[in-house]
Amino acid sequence: MHKTYCKKEFLTDSPEPSTSTVVSFSGDIQYGCNETPELVSFLEISSCNSKIRLHRKHEQTFQEWVEELRRLRDHINDYLNFFEEIKEESE
Repeated sequence: MHKTYCKKEFLTDSPEPSTSTVVSFSGDIQYGCNETPELVSFLEISSCNSKIRLHRKHEQTFQEWVEELRRLRDHINDYLNFFEEIKEESE
């Protein structure tokens, strides 16, 4: 058995029809009653009717999965910094 992590968070201030969410999960999942549980890890981001789910592929090592998430985090941080710079310039 693997340690389980599960978190869902609204990305907007109030739940409404166009709510954005992020869900992160890692843990053992059993798909059929006779199947052995397997480790499933994913990060899902949704907004309105669209969503993307990044998941750890079977051929990926733990370190490769962590590196993929780090690259995503760094990309988002760079994008956020861009908007923060624009805000500072307009003030």
